[in-house]
Amino acid sequence: MLTAIKKDGTWITLPEKMPANVLAKWRKSGDYYCPCCKTEMSIKAGNVRIPHFAHKSNSSCRASSEPESAYHLMGKRKLYQWFLSHDYQVDLEAYLPQIKKRADILATIGGYRFAIEFQCSVIPENEFIERTRAYQSVGIKPIWILAAKSLKRKNMHEFRLSGFQWLFVTGSCHHPFLWMYCPETDRLSVLKNLTPFSPRVVFAELTSASLKLLTPNRLTPKKSSRFPFLPLWRYKRKVWCLHRVKAARRSDPFFKGLYLHHITPATIPIEIGVPVRGMLLIETPAIEWQAWFYMDVFREKKPGEKISMDDIIRFFKKRAKNGDIKLRALPLLHEKPMVYPVGQYIQLLEEMGYILKAEEEVFKVEKRLSLPSNSDEGQMMERIFYNEHKTTIEKGNIRIIRDNISGSS
Repeated sequence: MLTAIKKDGTWITLPEKMPANVLAKWRKSGDYYCPCCKTEMSIKAGNVRIPHFAHKSNSSCRASSEPESAYHLMGKRKLYQWFLSHDYQVDLEAYLPQIKKRADILATIGGYRFAIEFQCSVIPENEFIERTRAYQSVGIKPIWILAAKSLKRKNMHEFRLSGFQWLFVTGSCHHPFLWMYCPETDRLSVLKNLTPFSPRVVFAELTSASLKLLTPNRLTPKKSSRFPFLPLWRYKRKVWCLHRVKAARRSDPFFKGLYLHHITPATIPIEIGVPVRGMLLIETPAIEWQAWFYMDVFREKKPGEKISMDDIIRFFKKRAKNGDIKLRALPLLHEKPMVYPVGQYIQLLEEMGYILKAEEEVFKVEKRLSLPSNSDEGQMMERIFYNEHKTTIEKGNIRIIRDNISGSS
């Protein structure tokens, strides 16, 4: 901790550097207490360690439940100074007694209060969600910033996000992003246009800038006007079709479903496994949840027959309830029904001419999905499909397709 209180209630913030004579003076100037649990604290400092307060005895204080690294201490101090330099009302390590939480930084911007959490260690998902909801319950908007050093990047547009890191995604289904900060370089980064291929693999655009060039009131990144991931997406889909079965478990219900429908991963219809808006709500890969839609609803339908959104939603919710389709926890994202990406996929099939809207939330099948007989034919059909529909798919991922689903989750 960088802050403490004295016996008279005065708040104290440690300086960034403390020469030996200054450290001795501070230690002699009085006792220091934790603002949260009120137990006594001591000053820890040295040639290596950043000056900070620590509880003198073992404490169950919630504020000290996470060990603070030098990286974390440096980061929240610099973020605090950044807000302060722009003349915002800001408090470092503000304790909120009504919810018994201590925010790294509490800032007031435009009449609204924000709790800025610079998170450098992994905490349980339920704790992340509980802290988020606690802030929201008292009218404070939480802004979670991920330690930039924890991001794993494979190439220009491909990243790996753990389940914990996905919790940091904010914005909306149409414009999802997450913040990262590195105090060593003093750069704030944003990962935007998030397009998950699998539970951990995500395609995205990464931009960063020095805090000196940014102002807190203009942080929301611009929406993406392009979708540059389709070649990479197609490559990943091809690899999945050819090799995913090698790692499949015999008990896996998805591969059992494919077997019962006489489909192999290499001969999954080309129209399955297409990127659509909002699919980050679903942890299960797009190729799998779209295949469930095909097996449950579309496969047996002939041209001229009808499909209702009620049936599509019912089957989707049943798969989610059974665990065949897993949803992703995104506590910071503006809410959308869990079936929203399904609606976007249906709209895409309509735009590509596979179905036609017959009446309200009812579609007529115009043509069946392309089911290749072998992997070679599948690759040929894949090239034809994307040559014809590439522009439609790309546009669908940078603009809002009209929403057929108005129900809630």
